[in-house]
Amino acid sequence: MKRICLQWPRFGPYHLARLRATHRYFGDYGVEVVGLETAGQDATYSWNVEDGALSFRHETVFPNRIFDELTPREIHAAVTVRLDELNPDAVAINSYGFPDARACLVWCRRNRRTAVVMCDSKFDDAPRAAWREKVKSLIISQFDAALLAGIPHRAYFEKLGFSTKAIFLGCDVVDNDFFQNGADLARLQPETYAHLPGLESDTPFFLTSSRFIPRKNLDVLIRAYRIYRKQEKSPWRLVLLGDGPERQNLERMIRAKSIEGVTLAGFHQAGELPAYYGLAGVFVHPPRIEQWGLVVNEAMAAGLPVLVSARAGCAADLVRDGENGYRFNPDEPEELARLLSHVTAPDTDRDAMGRRSQETISKWSLDRFAEKLWVAFQRGEGRADRGMKPTASVIMWALSKIARTTNSFHSIDV
Repeated sequence: MKRICLQWPRFGPYHLARLRATHRYFGDYGVEVVGLETAGQDATYSWNVEDGALSFRHETVFPNRIFDELTPREIHAAVTVRLDELNPDAVAINSYGFPDARACLVWCRRNRRTAVVMCDSKFDDAPRAAWREKVKSLIISQFDAALLAGIPHRAYFEKLGFSTKAIFLGCDVVDNDFFQNGADLARLQPETYAHLPGLESDTPFFLTSSRFIPRKNLDVLIRAYRIYRKQEKSPWRLVLLGDGPERQNLERMIRAKSIEGVTLAGFHQAGELPAYYGLAGVFVHPPRIEQWGLVVNEAMAAGLPVLVSARAGCAADLVRDGENGYRFNPDEPEELARLLSHVTAPDTDRDAMGRRSQETISKWSLDRFAEKLWVAFQRGEGRADRGMKPTASVIMWALSKIARTTNSFHSIDV
């Protein structure tokens, strides 16, 4: 029986859902799926640890460690040992910027195994230096195929010289049924969720969900909401899900500007999210920098119209202006304020927009992830019997020696 590994630094709900789908799909072909997790915890996300039995084999290299506190050298050494033990025929590797990803890629080339990169990087995520792009181009050329997020991500890999024929789209998906069914239940029984912050009132509201960090651009959203609120006789509320270092700044801004109608609802685990989507009227996602934006997938699966920053990676693939929502310039609060007014106007058919959202996102499902990953492995298998280019070997060796933290070569604030 063939064995493939799907690798991430730490498994959260998104990764586990994709692993389950891949396990089901690949099982029909007699292929064993192993989830390879580097650490049992990380410093970025507060996901609950899933204690229940998993349908697939699950390996954690450092079960009691925090990913961000590990050194690149110990990650590289331990991941290599675990791969030697598992001896997979192929590895789907989370991006290329972290030490565990580099360890997986080196292992695949050394052992002539198929390496598929799973990635949602795009050109406008960060300033791009020519020398750095050349190094990146050389590294990604060592992968045999790529499962990328969407249109702008494919364009970036093509710009880096990766073969279009070896690129497949469908990396960033969520469990659509989970969010649709949970949202429908909340609409039928709204009183069940009245204890949750922001859901105690039946006044319509806009919903945003993100970490409270600068690149998420929540200050501009609040400025836009203030403009909108001044223009409307019966304004909707604004509920912000999430938490992070920008929370105090946002609270000060709301107090200083005397902005009413805003609820900072805090961080919530996945099980409570569908209720917020189900009871919201419109979803807003305003980042200045965003590789994709899985919260938009969630909102669309729940049947919401979406207002999405044009710089979010998902915007090109998921948002159809005037059909299921609108894209906007994240630097222009006045533009966003106009859209807030437009989508809440009496003559806007939000139900139709929500149905269009569900139609669109149905094509971005867990099954799509599994199917496209299977095709990527098939495509990459023909290129797997090769070692790493000498120049790439030198670069990978140098990176392993000079890296001091897990984020040493990551361009975006994670």
